[in-house]
Amino acid sequence: MSFLKQDDVDKIKSELALINSRHLDLTIKLWKLYYRLKTEKAKEYLSHGVMRRLGIMMRSVENVFTIFPIERINLLSMNELSDVDINLHAFLVNIFGLLDNLAWVLIHEKQLAAKVDKMKVGLYQKKTQEHLTKEFRCYLNSDRNKKWYAEYLKNYRDALSHRIPLYVPPKTLTPEQKSQVEQIENKIAVCYKSCDLDMGMIKKLRKEQDSIGDICFLVSHAFSKSKSIILHAQLITDFNTIEEIIKKYCEMF
Repeated sequence: MSFLKQDDVDKIKSELALINSRHLDLTIKLWKLYYRLKTEKAKEYLSHGVMRRLGIMMRSVENVFTIFPIERINLLSMNELSDVDINLHAFLVNIFGLLDNLAWVLIHEKQLAAKVDKMKVGLYQKKTQEHLTKEFRCYLNSDRNKKWYAEYLKNYRDALSHRIPLYVPPKTLTPEQKSQVEQIENKIAVCYKSCDLDMGMIKKLRKEQDSIGDICFLVSHAFSKSKSIILHAQLITDFNTIEEIIKKYCEMF
């Protein structure tokens, strides 16, 4: 919990408590837009694209907070870590896809599919932005939103799809704990080099080693390049951002 102040923890829990009702409000807003659209293809991208992805994102947030409550102290098991990673991956990929789906809704509703190269369709693609309202384009290109998209979302999505997938490390170690782990590892190495291999002792040492460390609230991918983010806070921040984008987007129609 050292990565977050208590006020931040309280704020995250407060926003989490409201997230289902906010999701419902967004869904209602999107259905209202659906019935204003005139082309079937635009409706398809809105209902089967945007709304389905939003539902997956919501379920992913729920799963992460269930597996890994923000108050948790005990280390996560390897299966729990894998499940958190799976839901985190689903959450991130569907944010990226949702933004593309919003772009396709616009392209099809304005009947521009034959005029805009499909590789240039995206809310942050210049050719697509030419067809947005000035207000929405300025909103997307604000310093805050451009930074969120380019430095965080696209960076982590590209890493997940093409490079090193993001994950929650199993633990954090203080210098003292790191020294303890190294000492145990040396003992394990001695066991393996011994002529009389004692697997029972190795198992005992591994268990002792696994118990050392503190739960990690960070997310990372390639340590050489990436900046770690705080898992629970980022999930809430991303939902807030997507909520705001959808609301601003709906105002264009």
